[in-house]
Amino acid sequence: MKNIYTLLIYFIFIVKIYAAPGDTTHVQFHNKTDMTWYGNYDLKGAFPSNGKTWNKIILKYTLGCASTGCSGWDYTTHIQYLKPTGKMDSSIAKIDTLLGDTSWNVFEVKEKIELARVITPYGTYMKAGSNGYTNNWQQAHWFDVTDYVSLLHDSATLRAFYSGWSSGFSCTLDFYFIEGTPPRPVISIDNIWGAGGDSYGYANTKDFETKYMPAKKVYIPLTTKSARLTFIPSGHGFDNTQGAAEFYDETFYVKTNGTTIATDHIWNDQCGQNPVFPQGGTWVYNRANWCPGSKVGIFSYEIGNKLKADTNILDIDFEPYSWTGNQQPSYTISSMLFQYGDYNYTNEASIEDIISPSKDSNYIRLNPICSNPIILIKNYGKDDLTSLEISYGLNGNTKQVYMWKGKIAFGESQLVNLPMLNWAGVTTTSTFEVTIDKPNDKTDELAYNNKRASQVLLTQKLENKLVVWFKSNASPTENAYTFKDADGKVLFSKSGFAASTIHKDTVSLPDGCITFELTDEGGDGIDWWANKQTVGSGYIWLKNVAGNFTKKLNPDFGNAITFRFNTTFGLAAEEVNILENNFDIYPNPAQNILNIQAFKPECIAKAYIYDMSGKLIRHTIFTNQTKINTEAFEAGIYIVKIDDGEGLYYKKVLVER
Repeated sequence: MKNIYTLLIYFIFIVKIYAAPGDTTHVQFHNKTDMTWYGNYDLKGAFPSNGKTWNKIILKYTLGCASTGCSGWDYTTHIQYLKPTGKMDSSIAKIDTLLGDTSWNVFEVKEKIELARVITPYGTYMKAGSNGYTNNWQQAHWFDVTDYVSLLHDSATLRAFYSGWSSGFSCTLDFYFIEGTPPRPVISIDNIWGAGGDSYGYANTKDFETKYMPAKKVYIPLTTKSARLTFIPSGHGFDNTQGAAEFYDETFYVKTNGTTIATDHIWNDQCGQNPVFPQGGTWVYNRANWCPGSKVGIFSYEIGNKLKADTNILDIDFEPYSWTGNQQPSYTISSMLFQYGDYNYTNEASIEDIISPSKDSNYIRLNPICSNPIILIKNYGKDDLTSLEISYGLNGNTKQVYMWKGKIAFGESQLVNLPMLNWAGVTTTSTFEVTIDKPNDKTDELAYNNKRASQVLLTQKLENKLVVWFKSNASPTENAYTFKDADGKVLFSKSGFAASTIHKDTVSLPDGCITFELTDEGGDGIDWWANKQTVGSGYIWLKNVAGNFTKKLNPDFGNAITFRFNTTFGLAAEEVNILENNFDIYPNPAQNILNIQAFKPECIAKAYIYDMSGKLIRHTIFTNQTKINTEAFEAGIYIVKIDDGEGLYYKKVLVER
């Protein structure tokens, strides 16, 4: 299908916040641009003028629902820089068959360079306003694009490519230019394979490599001191005997001058841990280097010491495989070679992110916490990073100090689990603060990236004695659950469940931070739409000994569901909105129909709908689910009260006209 070229005119702005090393210039391309049909969404704008030096350039790609709603399918999106080449080409605009005249479109050829690739989620729940989602859903994905600095200046055209055939998703691009000296200067950047993320059919390995990924000659001058090769592959299509390329674990080999320097797999085995969950489609299935709702993995190789100051041969070979079937496998690929000058820092470490405690939706699986913080550090110095002083704590508390030791090479990152945090005095307004210092017991050569702070999301406070209600499905051997204390000691565990049975266990817990986790070896949770007819559905609840609900966990969780709580501090049960764990009320806003779905099986409940004056508008008794006709309702806000015999649950619903 021919691409649809659309030039979207949006307001693009540059905001200069400060004017010193470490300060930031913000540039926005695209602002909730609707991507509603397959094709290109091009936007002309301006980056900061050339001549400035930037320590780091970060791209925040926010994917959201289109104004017409989210699509229910997983589609590939690319963010591409269109690099002018100075070459002209043309295409036929119109042929006059009567006079024999032909009109031509003349245009400059532009080279596509991929800056980011994100796969959309199965947006069914966002579109329907169910499972805690609304059409206002959005997810931010962060990309370090510092090495593209030679492109990201002055006037530019950025392309958002959307491979979907239905509406849709939206795209917002925010660039953050942080002033200062980069870790190493970029001498050159070159496309090696793939035209910025194009897709290529795989007939067989020989055909694919000959046509699309042949060995490439690259020249390395004496001025090059180091080099990095990136490779971004994702596999698509599966209607064949191998399930390739989407569900095929393909091995590839990276070679320089005929020598294999790395072996990797085009595969992502963490789809069941997706932070965007649950989704409407087959989101739990592991795939060829991607998961629905996530960015595509980037393989990066430091190859400077494998190259000579002359002509070199780069190659990536695929492990051969054969297939037959209705659909040819395909791979979407891009690859860049970056050449650099000398390193600018010897001892330079950075806090790249705070994983927990955090309110970042990308880390929803790891939050909230009540025990050990987790941070991500990175080495930007030439020497290996072997030691670091880390100070951390809640705002207002005395900072704790941890002396980290390890080994991180230049450009590499590592997660650090810090010792137990002092949670004294924590509130809903608390922040977590962390500072690093003395890399390799030396002075850190760049100060601005040594401090970070994050908002704390409080855990729930529960009683010391709980009753676990676990309803298994027909595959109970896949499940096990544990309670652990802050040190990781197992306090209680259970497995070996009977099929399709309600299991009840009373657990006594000590004071402190507790982690409850239910795992599923099949990676499909205990209640997933795709296999509900064959294995049925289950649920997982925590109650107190009086029989009152304290937590209902979403059974459509993929690999595992983790709930951290505290028996000494935190939010009281009445402060926690557990409505979404009991009933799903959608869509919101509603127009003609309002759906109420109970998560609890065999539920008999009463639903009351009141207007904002307190007048009862509608009353119904239902089992498991009901549909309420709202055609006669006036536009406005209504209160839905549900009584299931175990508690009262409230939710505001907007009715539109």
